[in-house]
Amino acid sequence: MAVNRAGAASRTWANPTETFQAAQFDSRYRYRVLLWRKCVLWTVGAYLIMNGGFEMVRIPPVGAGIPIGELALVVSLCILNPLTILPKMSRVVWLFPILLWWMLSLPRSLFDTTVGGVWAFRDASQAIESLYLIVGFGLVNSVDNVRYFFAWLRKVLLFIAFYGLLFPVSKTLQKLSPSLPHLGSATGSTGLFFQMVNTPSLMLISALWLMLEKPRSERSIPWNTLWAACLIAFATAFGQSRTEYLQIVLLGVLLMFLKWKAAVRWYAMLAFGCLLIAVVAASGLGLTGREGNKISLDFIVKHFVSSSGSGAAETEGAAEGVSKRIRWWRHIYAEISESPYNEAFGLGYGRPLTDFKGPTGVVAREPHNSFISVGARLGITGAVAWGLMQAGLYVSWRRTYKLAKQFNWIHAQNNLLLLVTFCFFLVVTGLGEDGFEKPFWAIPYYLFFGVALRYGMMLREHPELQH
Repeated sequence: MAVNRAGAASRTWANPTETFQAAQFDSRYRYRVLLWRKCVLWTVGAYLIMNGGFEMVRIPPVGAGIPIGELALVVSLCILNPLTILPKMSRVVWLFPILLWWMLSLPRSLFDTTVGGVWAFRDASQAIESLYLIVGFGLVNSVDNVRYFFAWLRKVLLFIAFYGLLFPVSKTLQKLSPSLPHLGSATGSTGLFFQMVNTPSLMLISALWLMLEKPRSERSIPWNTLWAACLIAFATAFGQSRTEYLQIVLLGVLLMFLKWKAAVRWYAMLAFGCLLIAVVAASGLGLTGREGNKISLDFIVKHFVSSSGSGAAETEGAAEGVSKRIRWWRHIYAEISESPYNEAFGLGYGRPLTDFKGPTGVVAREPHNSFISVGARLGITGAVAWGLMQAGLYVSWRRTYKLAKQFNWIHAQNNLLLLVTFCFFLVVTGLGEDGFEKPFWAIPYYLFFGVALRYGMMLREHPELQH
C-alpha cells in the first residue's frame, strides 16, 4: 500500500497492518511539525521579550557560537524545503529582488570570511535572517495555523504590556540575572533577562492592539483604551527615546492613511498620555527615565529637538551622538567613493564600519543607520536589491489590506495592522540605529512579513479567516 509524504494511506485498504503503520507515521510526522512550529514561535517570542539578552544565547555559549535564531532557521529550512515554498511566494510578492538580495549578500558573507573570519557572518546577520521570510510563509500554511499564530502574537503583546512595567527597575534586575560573555570581548558580558532594549516600542504595539480590540460591551467603560493610553504614557516617559517619539507620531500618520478612525483614537490617547505625564511631573515625585532625567513634557520636547544635533544642557550628550553618527557616515562615503568597485559592490562584510569602541572595548561595527549599512556593505547593487525587496513586501501587504478593507474584514485588518506596525517601527529605528542588524528586530520583522504574505493568500482561499 502506497503512503504519501504526509503519511496518509491510499485507497487500497487490503492490509490492516500497513494501515496501522501509516497512521503511526502520520501521527509522528504531525507531532514533529507541531513541535517545530512551537519551537520557532518560542524562539521568536524570546527575541521579542528578552531582546538584547537572548541575542547573546549561542551554542556553545562561550566564543564564536551559533546563535539560537540561526540554528532555528537552519532546522526550519530543512523541514520546509524552500524550493517548494518560493514558487508559492511568487504568487503574492515580486520575488526577483528578494532572490537578487540573497544572491548578492549570502555568497558575499561566505567569501568575506577569508577577510574577517566569523565576523563576516555577524555583519551579514540581516542577510541571513531575511531567510525568515520563508519560515514565516511556511509557518501558517493552514487555517488552524494562522489562527494559532495570531493568538500567540496577542499573548506575547499581553505579556509585554505587563513585563514592560518593570522597565524603571530593569538595570537593578539585570544585576541579578545570569549573563553571557560578549563575542569578541574578554571582559564584557550581558545579562540574559531584563535588557528591555526595544521594550518601550513593543509596549506601543501592545497599546495599539488594546485600542483595536473590540470591547465586550458598548456600554461598559473602555478599559482597553484607558490601559492603552497609560501604556503610551509609561513607555514614552520612562523610555526617553527619540526613536520612540518619532514612532508614536508617525504611527498616527500611518493610521490616517489606513484607518482614520483609529488614527483619531490614537492621537486622543496620546493627548491623554501627555496629560498623565504632566500630572506626574507636577506631583513632585522626581521619577526619572532611561536617560536619568526627570520625567516631564519639557524634557521630551528638548530631547526630541536634540535630533537636529543641538540641544539644551540636559540633552547635550544626545545631541553629540548625532554629530558622531554624521561623522561616521561621511567617513563611510569617502571609503566607498575611492573606487568604482566599492561604489557598485560595497566594502563587504567582516570589517567594522566605525572605529568607535564602547565601555567594554568592543568596536561598534555598524554606523547606527541600517540604510547606510546596507549600502556600505554591498554598494549600489545591494542597496537597490534591498530597497526593491522592502518595497515589494510593503506593496504586497498593502494589497492584502485593501482586500480586507474592501470586504470590511475588521479582524483581518487588525491582524495586518499589528504585523505592519512592528515592521514600520523597525524602519523608523533603522534611520538612527542599527535596527536591521539586531536579531531581536530583524528575525520577527522578516517572519512577520512571511506570515503576511501567506495570510494574504489564505484570505483569498479561505474567507472564514476574516473572523
